Amino acid sequence: MTRAHIILLDLHGEYGQAFTREEGRCIPANELEIPYWLMTFAELCDLLIDRSEATAHNQIAFFRDTVNALKQSEGQQLGISRTTVDTPIHFSLDELRTAVDTKNREMVPGSSNRDKQGPLFGNFDRFLMRLDSRLNDIRYDFLLKPQTRNNSQSLEGLLRDFVGLSDGGRRITVIDLSPVPFDVRPTVTAQIGRLVFEFNYWNPDYREFPILLVGEEAHGYIRRDDDTLFEGARKSMERIAKEGRKYGIGLMVVSQRPHELSETVLSQCGTFICLRMTNPDDQNYIRKLVPEAERDLVGILAGLRRGEALVLGEAAALPARVLIDPPTRKPQSDDVDFLDKWTNGPQDIDVAEVVRRWRNQERGARRTFGRPA
Repeated sequence: MTRAHIILLDLHGEYGQAFTREEGRCIPANELEIPYWLMTFAELCDLLIDRSEATAHNQIAFFRDTVNALKQSEGQQLGISRTTVDTPIHFSLDELRTAVDTKNREMVPGSSNRDKQGPLFGNFDRFLMRLDSRLNDIRYDFLLKPQTRNNSQSLEGLLRDFVGLSDGGRRITVIDLSPVPFDVRPTVTAQIGRLVFEFNYWNPDYREFPILLVGEEAHGYIRRDDDTLFEGARKSMERIAKEGRKYGIGLMVVSQRPHELSETVLSQCGTFICLRMTNPDDQNYIRKLVPEAERDLVGILAGLRRGEALVLGEAAALPARVLIDPPTRKPQSDDVDFLDKWTNGPQDIDVAEVVRRWRNQERGARRTFGRPA
């Protein structure tokens, strides 16, 4: 399987040491730079417009016209014959803001030779406040202030990095989400899921180039509840689950809390590899998902040892209880040995360093692959 193409979403930075440099590449999500101009118009609206506002329909209409005009101009320079608001080409966020601000303060001729407020005067006050708030939040710099993905020509390089074709090609691309703040992760995962789908959707050789997207700790972003924070990520992954197989895109979801996952995603899973599971809610949820003849087997989940699994579905001719060989290079996910550390651990630690890392949003050093350690 030297030509496999796997993209793994690593929520806690555990897989930087699990593969060799020849096997894969680890990319911190904040360095990946998935720029704003790759977002669909609907995603931009979700990011910048509050649809509950009374002026939201005016904001959306003018926003659409402005983005479309900016992309039409860029499309003409690139020789693209058909450009829409969703075409993945660059447009300037500064030019967008200037156009919106101008319209927001526009004065038009009125009676008695006196100017009056334009039809959209003041309609974009909250829009501009929301945009400026995002621009001033350094957590969104990877999205709104890209340093390398700041022109249309950079898209090819981004996609080559993304699917593991750069630097001679690697089987797995691990995207480390741990440097990204919690409330920004759904935005990142939504974009990653959409890029995976769009890449093979438009790839004429998709049958020769299957891609597998692995969502580690998937309950952290593919949630079944209606929280609007996770809506974009949920829809992105549900699209892959429902339509991905037509375009050579597979989805693997890994979770300790299956009853918190999107029901749409789980309903499309053909194979279940179930490790030890003690929560009754999770057991009952798995029991409902598997074929009726196999439901009684779910009862053994609470008694499985570490490394044991119950395999059900298309990958197994018959349900099987298996012992999985441990990996040669283990991810950094072992439990902390409380007894040992409380007995032999350090008397003191560098709290100043903790404070510095917290303030600078820097996690502890990890062994990584595919880049200098």
